[in-house]
Amino acid sequence: MRAIKNLFVLLLIVAVLAGIGAIALRVLRGKPSGVEEVKQGIVEASSVSAYVYGAKVGNKVILFDAGADPAGAPIDAVLAWLHASRSDITDVFVTHGHGDHTAGVAGLGKVRVRMGAGDLALAEKKVAPEALAGKAFTAVMGYPAVTATDPITGAATIDVGEGADAKKVKAFPISGHTPGSYAYLYDGVLFVGDAMVFKQGRLDPALKLFDAHPDANKASIRALQKQIENEEIDIICTGHGGCTPKGLGRNQLTDLVARL
Repeated sequence: MRAIKNLFVLLLIVAVLAGIGAIALRVLRGKPSGVEEVKQGIVEASSVSAYVYGAKVGNKVILFDAGADPAGAPIDAVLAWLHASRSDITDVFVTHGHGDHTAGVAGLGKVRVRMGAGDLALAEKKVAPEALAGKAFTAVMGYPAVTATDPITGAATIDVGEGADAKKVKAFPISGHTPGSYAYLYDGVLFVGDAMVFKQGRLDPALKLFDAHPDANKASIRALQKQIENEEIDIICTGHGGCTPKGLGRNQLTDLVARL
């Protein structure tokens, strides 16, 4: 009986600690990090380690991922740096359908949400993340369902801005981490979501704890290197860990592929 009682007490303590942790995470996601400039006109902010990237295109703003906060605090931090408001956002390019990259879309109103077609069900919460850690994190954070307005299939080139400010975003499928994962290239910066992570000064594959298909993800990284071999790659920005130093993006990717 004493053993059973001790086990019950232990489980109760674990449950209480888990509840406190969940509350803390929900509070922290609304407290973004300081904004940093990736390069002129492109900035980053994060909360609970999930990054939001924003780029000024003329008088408009495009985002790459929307962060883990449904209220969009990291998005607002990015907009403040860019001297813009939510009404200036025209497009959100989502690297994949996990909630810590889609949640901020919920508060943006009528914007074009561009996402790989293979991740629509994931973003809409019709299916759960496959990795056990992803399932747990999604349950704790209570991310809202998000619907893409402009699903992407295959490689694509998307016009953003207007007139003299017109620029292009190139979209490359990197199915592996999730079925609909995409990398986006804009102005020499490659946004790769969770296919890679930048830590300790180098790129590595997605964290195994959150990646149900590490071999498929590694294959997608190799394929991405071939897809962008003729593109200018100055910087690579990840969903967790931030960006490579300016000018070292391609070299860092080459080093990563060599280690796979």
